[in-house]
Amino acid sequence: MKKYRQIIILLVALVAAYYIANWREVVHLLPGSDYVTRTQAEKKIDEVLGYVDRYYVDSVDWQKSARGAIDGLLKTLDPHSVYFSLEEVRQNEENFSGKYQGIGIQFDILDGYITVIAVIPGSPSERVGLQAGDQIVKINGENAKGLTTSQVPKKLKGRPGTEVTVTIKRPGVKKTFDVTIVRDEIPIFTVNTHFMLDDSTGYVWLNRFASTTADELEDALRDLEDKGLRRLILDLRDNGGGFLRQAVQVTAKFIAGHRKVVSTRGRLARFDEDFYTDDFGMTRARNYPLILLIDHGTASAAEIVAGAIQDYDRGLIVGTNSFGKGLVQNEFELDDGSRVRLTVSKYYTPSGRLIQRPFKGKSISDYYKQAFEDTSEVQPDSSQKRPVYFTKGGRKVYGGGGIHPDVEVKFDSYSRSPEMTTRFFEKRVFFETATELIKEHPGWKSDFERFYRRFQVTPGMLRLLKKVARQRGADFSEQDFKRDILFIKNRLKAVIARNLWGQERYYMVLLQHDNQLKTARELFPEIPKRLPLSAQK
Repeated sequence: MKKYRQIIILLVALVAAYYIANWREVVHLLPGSDYVTRTQAEKKIDEVLGYVDRYYVDSVDWQKSARGAIDGLLKTLDPHSVYFSLEEVRQNEENFSGKYQGIGIQFDILDGYITVIAVIPGSPSERVGLQAGDQIVKINGENAKGLTTSQVPKKLKGRPGTEVTVTIKRPGVKKTFDVTIVRDEIPIFTVNTHFMLDDSTGYVWLNRFASTTADELEDALRDLEDKGLRRLILDLRDNGGGFLRQAVQVTAKFIAGHRKVVSTRGRLARFDEDFYTDDFGMTRARNYPLILLIDHGTASAAEIVAGAIQDYDRGLIVGTNSFGKGLVQNEFELDDGSRVRLTVSKYYTPSGRLIQRPFKGKSISDYYKQAFEDTSEVQPDSSQKRPVYFTKGGRKVYGGGGIHPDVEVKFDSYSRSPEMTTRFFEKRVFFETATELIKEHPGWKSDFERFYRRFQVTPGMLRLLKKVARQRGADFSEQDFKRDILFIKNRLKAVIARNLWGQERYYMVLLQHDNQLKTARELFPEIPKRLPLSAQK
């Protein structure tokens, strides 16, 4: 009892300390009025604990109570200050190095439900069509509401080849639906794919910023440069961020010299830092035309890169408004090995823009939901309320709400009948159809370039896919099928490519049905007009 009472009292100290790691330090740093408030709060908590200890009708699980107190405290601060048990610490470390076994999602608990924040590329979850925003309401038929972040992996992880059935509630879809996922080993890599879109345009897709990102990107760029790269599209969509150092190193590949990439500012001066392109060693900076793709899932370290590229007028930013995650967390280890990840400062771009989106007065659920609303953050009526900054070349940009693209392009290449296409993924309709077609056409494998440029899904292939769908119990209506014909054709072609040539070719074909990428390719001639020439020297 005494141990957990001390832990809960310590939490109250953290409220006042807010950004401080050691509560003893607070006694010396905080003004007297704050210290008195903290002391009063400690006393009140101690009184409540005493009554619970002496009079509560049942025995108390003090470890569970301490966890609840910690989580409750951190929720009053901001959406990104969190606590990790020792088991959760190990799970987080897996996400940025090595590999693990499971279904391949990043998740959070919102409104009591497991909510998919991102799907790991190449994972079992991607193969069955799970999407960011999906809520898992049941696992193997059992209600999943109320599970903690430490309980979820125990339910979803498992040996490769084993199955787990999850019931999904998807925004915009009226009914829940079941998806059976075959667990597999999840490799951790940060470059999804890289390839030449044509004889001069290269494409690189980064999914996160982990310890190997700068090296992976360097390898990809060199490979493309050997193939004739003269202009680049760097895709940061659905990139939730990661290591700050890697963001700085990635930025340095495109901005030469000693240039500020990002600043952190906190309540305490020891958390104030400026990071420059040459802080982590010199690298070769490329000067070819550059376009960055961003969306509502682009966050944190990815926003640092996008903000610096935009502020120096180094490249064109295309897509939709980024997430707006500009709070910096430090991890402080507790005595039992668990950790508190506490916000200690905020990110600012080179022009001085605050990346963080407003969160005060919003529930965590609303905070996340609003980030993915497909509306412009910079409208004539709203931009007046946001601080104005200027890029190196004098262009006007706005702070306090993520990174707004120079050219806004909403994504519209999604499935129009998600219930049907998800059933197709789950029942392996695309895979089985592709397998049959490959048996009938063994000559396809000899020439990927021809397949990529000229292959078209024929009516006969669609009839076969329908037949396979019915045989495998993936019911659909002709209306839904016709509504999603472009999506279906692209996915079938992409799965054929994966079966013949692997994951990288799968992504190449998948991106043929991507309106944001298509628009980005068309914008290269616009770069000299849109970006000040003086800033491109």
